[in-house]
Amino acid sequence: MDRRLFLSLSGISLAAACAGESAEKASVSTTVEKKVPAAEGRFFPPVIQKGPLGYKVIHDRMTYIEQYKYDNWKPEQAVKSWKDDSRLWKDFSWQWGSGQIPIQRRPMQILDGFFALGPGDYQQNIYLWDTGDGLLLVDPSYELFRPMIDTQIRQLGYEISQVRWVLITHMHWDHSQSAAAYEKRGAAVYIHADDADYITGKKAAQAVEMPEPVKNPVTFTDNDILKFGSLEMKVIHTPGHTPGSCCFSLDWKGTGVLISQDIVLHFGRHAWMGADYCNWDQYLASLWKLYNYPEAERWQVVLPGHSTIDLEGGKDSVYKVLQVASEIIRSRRSGEKIEWIDPFEFFYKRRITGKPEIEPLKS
Repeated sequence: MDRRLFLSLSGISLAAACAGESAEKASVSTTVEKKVPAAEGRFFPPVIQKGPLGYKVIHDRMTYIEQYKYDNWKPEQAVKSWKDDSRLWKDFSWQWGSGQIPIQRRPMQILDGFFALGPGDYQQNIYLWDTGDGLLLVDPSYELFRPMIDTQIRQLGYEISQVRWVLITHMHWDHSQSAAAYEKRGAAVYIHADDADYITGKKAAQAVEMPEPVKNPVTFTDNDILKFGSLEMKVIHTPGHTPGSCCFSLDWKGTGVLISQDIVLHFGRHAWMGADYCNWDQYLASLWKLYNYPEAERWQVVLPGHSTIDLEGGKDSVYKVLQVASEIIRSRRSGEKIEWIDPFEFFYKRRITGKPEIEPLKS
């Protein structure tokens, strides 16, 4: 597996060197609002930075290094090989490990009563809401992570028995594998009807490995309103990545939030589309559905299944993914076998060559 999948920045002010530069000379154009993430009570605050669109974000390590290259690398460096960044990773990792730069720690409070859980040095995002009438756990992830997640829930001052609901955004095992364990403890597991059979074991699929099936999932469909204590959210069915992939629109204490799972990730990063059930045309339609959604203008916080969390400009994040997905689909329709574009490299090379803004495909 790519080393980047095991490493995340999670909000660090990078003073590491890029290829050909010393750590002392390196600089970054992003702004760190909290340089030292000291624990506040039982949780850590986010280390907030500015993303490439000028919006506030909570970066992971991989994405922050990608932005460092985007902001600082000279064209000859980037064009030669965007992936030729081993010195940057090495120098940064040394400073991070020696405590010279701040790092993002978890459990982390994103908004009042709302937290990100999981390993701090991994791209997986697991979310926890205190609804006032019990806890909602979103995408509890791998069974391997469950002891850590349980510990972090207790660290926040809660008991595991307070987890009343588990919401699965889609059936992939990196989001759903430990759901059955919470069901056995009494939590209700929610998932879209089109993905339910995969987590119950009635269907087998690529990228799904459930050590123990969920027995009685609560299913929902498009436009349903889900209520978890004081928290209400509207279901937005967004198939393409999986048949039952869903996003969720909500307002949390005055902040518009989109749970975007793997459909919309930071700065154009798109969903993995390598399984037989993945459908690019459905994915494109789902992105347009989000972009034109009646509540899209008020989305500030975008909560992806992986990597950087956007704290502002939610609709613009949707548009970036729409652009990248459109470029892939154009290439596929012309006969190219392509399933992935690195968005930072892609937008960087377009910027330095003066190429115009990408016009998204309509269908």
